[in-house]
Amino acid sequence: MQKVFGVLAALLITLSSYAQGPPKEGPSALSDIFYQAETYRITGRSELAKEAYTKILRDNPTHETALYQLARLLFLEGYYFEAEELLKAGTANHPDNEWMWRLQAQNAKQIGNTPIALVSFERLIELQPYKPEYVQDALQSALVDKNTEKALQFLELLEERLGSSPETVQQKMEIHLRNNDIKSATEVIKNAIKDNPNRAEYRGLAAQFYDANGKRKKTGKILSQAVLDFPNNAAIAMEYARFLQSGDNFKESMYFLERALTMPGMSLKDKGPVLLSLCETAQRDTSMLPMVNRSWAATKELHQEEGTYYLLLGERLLLENKIQESILTYLQAVERGFNNIKVYTQIAELCKQTQQDSIAKDVLKRFKTDFGHRVEILEYIVFWYYEKQWWKDCAELAMESAPKALEDDVQKWFYNLAATAFFSQDSVDMGVKAYTYSLDIERDAAALNNLAWELGKRGLDLERALQLTQESNSKKGLEATYLDTWAWVLYKMGDYTEAQKKMALALQLQRTAPDAILYRHAAAIEKALGNEERAMEYKQKAKELEGK
Repeated sequence: MQKVFGVLAALLITLSSYAQGPPKEGPSALSDIFYQAETYRITGRSELAKEAYTKILRDNPTHETALYQLARLLFLEGYYFEAEELLKAGTANHPDNEWMWRLQAQNAKQIGNTPIALVSFERLIELQPYKPEYVQDALQSALVDKNTEKALQFLELLEERLGSSPETVQQKMEIHLRNNDIKSATEVIKNAIKDNPNRAEYRGLAAQFYDANGKRKKTGKILSQAVLDFPNNAAIAMEYARFLQSGDNFKESMYFLERALTMPGMSLKDKGPVLLSLCETAQRDTSMLPMVNRSWAATKELHQEEGTYYLLLGERLLLENKIQESILTYLQAVERGFNNIKVYTQIAELCKQTQQDSIAKDVLKRFKTDFGHRVEILEYIVFWYYEKQWWKDCAELAMESAPKALEDDVQKWFYNLAATAFFSQDSVDMGVKAYTYSLDIERDAAALNNLAWELGKRGLDLERALQLTQESNSKKGLEATYLDTWAWVLYKMGDYTEAQKKMALALQLQRTAPDAILYRHAAAIEKALGNEERAMEYKQKAKELEGK
């Protein structure tokens, strides 16, 4: 009973909401088939809903709700061209339906029909003149359609509704420049400054515009006046510093650069690259150090509560080869909540470099806690453990991570590393289990060989080991290491003659890159056959190779 009541209540709510969206059709809309269609739609049975709406349209091709809802279902399922035909009929027969026009605009954008999208947004502006989002959408469509005349009209309309902004002014200028109309672009920025004398952003835009068009004298005049009019504006000071530096006025450039870096108003994101660049310069020119240190001191005062500051400081310390201080600084970033992937990997790699295992373990544990939902992060941590030969951690995390991977190759990778880690700590049963999981995904030659080898060298389940190595060799063809495993399993089974044959072939295959291990195995086989002299020859060869 409760479920039925919920569906009916939802249906009634939906029907009442059409006063704000697609209007009702009158008494015919309340027919049984209409209720049926709406019920199917609300309960997620889209195929049945589409069939029902189609039946309604057969009897009444202009039915407003049926046209809209059927088109909407088709749109949501990606049938854009089918939806387009219904929406053409919907907007033609119901020209005041905002929802119909909005859906048509969205659908047109999906199929790249920019003219239809533009027409739809224009109609939406007529229907809802006080919704600036429709003007912005229309502007974007006009820009995509390269209809500069329309784009300028929409920008003017945006400014009427929302007021002028640096963004709209810049867009106007860019449109004029696309048309090679420098004169009109110039008029736009001049008028913007005239109308907004107390907005520094427009001075910055003007300076960038004139500089880009080779009018350096004009650029300098605007910026020199701007730093007087806006003495506390960091962006203007930075722009002037860049301008002066490009003109080889280094000393004055550094003065304004320091002003920009030491005053509020500039984000750490914008300051960061400049500060690091100054540090690199100061390493070559120590006379820069006082200015650099003052800039960093001001940055600390302004931004020390931001985790990003400690990331930036960590990068500076690395530039200065202060690795230990850098690690501690990055840890402060983590403590302050700036726990992104870059910080974690940076700390881990620095710890690996400096053999600081205890810090690394703690950081990697936190890394897993914060980002363990991402398989690529689990891969990174598992491999980090593997490289450090922390077998217990590697095995446990690899086994935990494997089921989370969607790709078979990644799952196999986890299981194979887990198996290696288990066998490395003589956890044979778990090692066999991990390799078995891997082989259940794919009978990979390497995994078959490795499991055969681990069983063979321990003298465990030799019959299975023999089957595994035979299978791996059949998949791989003639390869020395795979034949070596086969020979060694046969040796463990006491089949020395057959082992000798396989080993002889293995030694022949790896003549260009001889391996001491193979010669030691060959020596053991020859000794088991009573060939002492040859066994000694192979032992001596192994020693020579190990001495290289």
